Amino acid sequence: MIDPSARARVAEPDFGALFDVLPSPSMALTPDLTVVAANAALLRATGVRREQVLGYNLFQVFPENPEQQDADGRANIAASVARVLARKERDVMAVQRYDVLAEDGSGYVERHWKLVHLPVFGEDGGVRYVVQHSEDVTQCVKEAAQAAELRTEISAQAQKLREQHLMAELFQQAPVFMAMLEGPNHRVAFVNSGYLQLIGHRNILGMTVAEGLAGAGAQDDLALLDQVFLTGKPYVANGAKYVVQAAPYGPVSERYVDFVYQPMRRDDGVVTGILVQGIDVTERVQTEVRRNALVRLGDAVRNHKLPEDVIVQACVILGETLGVSRVGYGAIDPEAETLTVDQDWTAPGVDTLVGTLRLRDYGSFIDDLKLGNMVAIDDVEGDPRTRAAALALQGRYAGAFVNVPLSEHGKLVAVIFVNNAAARQWTEEELALIREVAERARTTSERLRSEIALRLSEARFRTIADAMPQMVWSTLTDGSHDYYNQRWYDFTGVPPGSTHGDAWNGLLHAEDQGRARDIWHQSLASGGIYEIEYRLRHASGEYRWVLARALPIRDDTSAIIRWMGTCTDIHAQKLAEAGWRQASQRKDEFLAMLAHELRNPLAPISTAAQLLKLRGGHEPHVQQASDIIIRQVRHMTELVDDLLDVSRVTRGLVQLAQQDLDVQAIVSGALEQARPLIDARQHVLSLRLPPAPLHVRGDKTRLVQALANLLNNAAKYTPPGGWITLAVAPAFDAEQPQVAISVTDNGIGMAPELLPRVFDLFTQAERTPDRAQGGLGLGLALVKSIASLHGGSAGAASGGAGHGSTFTIVLPLLATTMALPPSVAVAPAPVAAPVGSLRLMIVDDNQDAAQTLGALMEAHGHRVLVFEDAESALRASADKQVDAYILDIGLPDMDGYELARRLRANPANNGKLLIALTGYGQAQDRVLSSAAGFDHHFVKPVDHAQLARVLVPGG
Repeated sequence: MIDPSARARVAEPDFGALFDVLPSPSMALTPDLTVVAANAALLRATGVRREQVLGYNLFQVFPENPEQQDADGRANIAASVARVLARKERDVMAVQRYDVLAEDGSGYVERHWKLVHLPVFGEDGGVRYVVQHSEDVTQCVKEAAQAAELRTEISAQAQKLREQHLMAELFQQAPVFMAMLEGPNHRVAFVNSGYLQLIGHRNILGMTVAEGLAGAGAQDDLALLDQVFLTGKPYVANGAKYVVQAAPYGPVSERYVDFVYQPMRRDDGVVTGILVQGIDVTERVQTEVRRNALVRLGDAVRNHKLPEDVIVQACVILGETLGVSRVGYGAIDPEAETLTVDQDWTAPGVDTLVGTLRLRDYGSFIDDLKLGNMVAIDDVEGDPRTRAAALALQGRYAGAFVNVPLSEHGKLVAVIFVNNAAARQWTEEELALIREVAERARTTSERLRSEIALRLSEARFRTIADAMPQMVWSTLTDGSHDYYNQRWYDFTGVPPGSTHGDAWNGLLHAEDQGRARDIWHQSLASGGIYEIEYRLRHASGEYRWVLARALPIRDDTSAIIRWMGTCTDIHAQKLAEAGWRQASQRKDEFLAMLAHELRNPLAPISTAAQLLKLRGGHEPHVQQASDIIIRQVRHMTELVDDLLDVSRVTRGLVQLAQQDLDVQAIVSGALEQARPLIDARQHVLSLRLPPAPLHVRGDKTRLVQALANLLNNAAKYTPPGGWITLAVAPAFDAEQPQVAISVTDNGIGMAPELLPRVFDLFTQAERTPDRAQGGLGLGLALVKSIASLHGGSAGAASGGAGHGSTFTIVLPLLATTMALPPSVAVAPAPVAAPVGSLRLMIVDDNQDAAQTLGALMEAHGHRVLVFEDAESALRASADKQVDAYILDIGLPDMDGYELARRLRANPANNGKLLIALTGYGQAQDRVLSSAAGFDHHFVKPVDHAQLARVLVPGG
C-alpha cells in the first residue's frame, strides 16, 4: 500500500517552476502576440531579461534581422500562430532561421529554431494563450545531430505546461514518454500514458524508481539517475536497449529508446528532481539494423564473384544481425524429402548441419515448404508441426527456426534456414529481413551463375569465331559495331577496338562507302538480311573484295536484340569472275568474227550455186551439183546461226517479241521447218493435239525454233523408217496451269549418265557412223534457254540406249480460254519473175562474193555495177544513175555504215534503196544499219529469194 501522506505531498506540483526549468526556450503569447510568460531557457538563449520581454509584442522584443536576405521568419511565425488560433490545434513549424542580437549589441547572430505553437484553452473553449516552444537547433542544422532534434521535439511538448490542468493534459497527450522524479530517491511525481505503456501500465505514482520498477530491469538506470541528480548535468542516450516487462513478473522483451534525464532546479539552482523524456525508437533501430545488414550483403555481393561465397556471406550476416545459433543454405530433394547442407554459419559452441538430413524426422513442416510457404516457428514444443520432434530439434539448437523456400520453375530446390537454440518470438521485422536477405542472396547467386555461364559462353563463342576463316562481327540494335573476331584485325591490320561504332565504313573503298552505309541502314530499318559486296582495305594496303552478310538476332517476342555478321574474302573469286567475263566477251567476239568470216566465203559459194542452177541448163548432173552446194551451204549457215544464237540466248541478250499465241500455230511452224528431214529419213510422224485451242504468250519465232530443234533431233537420231510422235496436252500445276509439248521417238535413246547434262552446251551422245546430220551440241541448250525465257522448262527422258527418247517443253498457259485466231504459217512465196530491171551497185571487198552476186543479179535481169571500195562507189554514184545499193559493212577504206550515210546525204539518192549485206548478223548490227539509213539488212549468205522480192521495182 502507498502511504496517503506521501501521495498528498506530490499531488500539487508547481507547474510554474516546471515550466521555468524546461530545458527548451518557451514563452506564452496572447492572440495579439503579446508575451505574457517566458522561461529561463528562453532568456538564456536570447540574451534578454525577463522585464524586457513581458508585456511587449513578440516582434518588438525580437525584431527580424534587417540584413538577412529573403527573411521570412516573422511572416512564418505569425502565420503559424494564426493557424493555431483558427484550427485550435498545435502547429509544428519547419526549422526557421531567426537571428538574435548579440549580447554585446554588436549585431545579429545567426540562429535556427524549431518552433511548436500550442493552444491553451480558456473556460469558454477559445484559445486564451498560445505557447511557443522553441529550440535552438543551429548546431543541429549545421551538424544534423539527431539527439538535438529529439530534445527539440521533447521541449516542444513541454511548452504545453502553462497551467496545472492544462500542463498535465499536455503531458498525457505527448507522443513520447515522460516522467517527473523528485528528490534524491527519484520518487515518481508524474508519468504520462507513453511512459505507462513502456513500463506495462504499472501504477508507480508516489513510489521510488527502485520500488515501482523492481524486477523490470529499470534498476540498471539508478546509477545514471543518481549521477544526474548529484552533478546537475543532463544525460542523453540514443538507441539504448531497454528491457520491457509488459506485465509484472511476465516475459520481458527488448525495446530501443532515445531518452534524456534532465535535472529540474529551484530558483537558487538546487536540483530538486529529474524530468525523464524519451521516445521508443525500436522500429527505427530495427530498420537501421536491417539496412546495415542489407548494406553488408551488398558489399558481399560486390566483393564475391562466386554464387557459393555470396550465399555463405548472407548466412553470416543473418546470424550476426539476429543473434541466432545457426544460419545455413541447403539443397532440397522434394521427392526424397532430404536437405543437403554444404556449409552453414554457427554461433560459438553450436554444431554444424553440414551433411544430409531427412526433414520428415523433424516434423511435417516440409509440407509447407513444398507449397512454397515460409515456415516460422516460435517454439518447437508448442507448434503442432514440430511438437513430436521437439527434442530432436532442440538437440540441433533449433528451439525456434525460420525456413525460407527457394523455387525454380515452380519446383522446390533449396531452403535458407535460421535456427535459434531457445524459443523465440520472431518479429515481423525479423521475418522481413530474413525474407529479403534470402531473396537477394538467391537472385544474386542466380545472376552470378548466369554471368559465369555467359562468360563461358562468350569465351566459347570467341574461340569459335576466332577459329573461323571468315571475319565475324556483331552490332547493337542501332547498328553500332561492338565486336570483331581476330580474323578481322588480322585482315585489316587495324588496332583492336578501333573500328567499333561506325568506324568500319572508313576501311571501305571510297566508291563503296556510301552504298554500303545506305544498304546497312535499310536493313536496320526493315530488319531484312544485309548482303553486299564491297572492297575492304587489307593490312597490305590493297583493297580486296569481300562479301558482307548480316542477320538480325531476335528474342522470344521477335524484337531485334543484336545483329551478327560475317565478311568473307572473295577477292580471288571476283578476279576469276572478271576473267571469266572477259573470256566470255572474247568468246562472243570470236564467235561473231567467226560467223562473219564463215559467211563471207559461204556467200559467193551460195550465189555461185544459184547462178549455176540458173545458167547450167537442164543437165541433171549440173542441177544435182547445184542442189548439193545449196543444201550444204544452208546447213553450214544454220551451224553459224546456232553458234550466235546460243551465245545470245544463254546470256539473256535476246529480246522476245511477246504476243498471244495458239500452240497449234507453233506446232505448224515447227513441222514446216522439220518436215524435209523427217520425210527424207522416211519417218512416220504422229500428232496428238488437244480438241480445244491452248494459248501461251511468247515469241513465235523462238518457240518455233525450239520445237523444230526437238523434231530435227528426233529425225537425226532415229534410224530411217522410225516413228516420231508430237503431243500437246495440258499440264496442271498447283500455282500455274501449263501446257506440255513433247516429242517422242523410237531412236537410239540415251544412256542414264547422259540425261542430267543433255541440255548443257556441246553435249552429244556418242556419234555413230550413220549420224551424218549430227550438229555441234547446241540445239538442246537453245531449247532449254528459250523455254526458260518464256517462264517454262525443258525436260528429257529415255528408257536407255536403243529405247528411244522423249523431250518435253512446258510453258505457262494464258488465263483466258477465249480462242485466238489461229496463226497461219505463210509459205515462202515463189521468186517472182522479173517484171523490170533495176540498176544495182554492189560494193564488197570480197571479189568472189561481189562478182558472183552481180552475175546472179544480172541473171535475174538487173544491170549491175560492182566496186571493191567505198571511195570508188561514191565517185561512181555521182555520175551514174543507180536504183539500189547493196553494200558490205566491212569495207577497207570506210565501213558500210559511213558509206550509207554519205549516200543518203546526196539528194540524188533520195528514195533509193539501200541494202546491207554483211557477215555481221547480231541485233546491234541491225540497229546500227537502220540508224545509218539502210532499208534492209541481209546476213551472208543471202536468201536469194527474199533479196529478189525486195528488188522488185516498186516493191
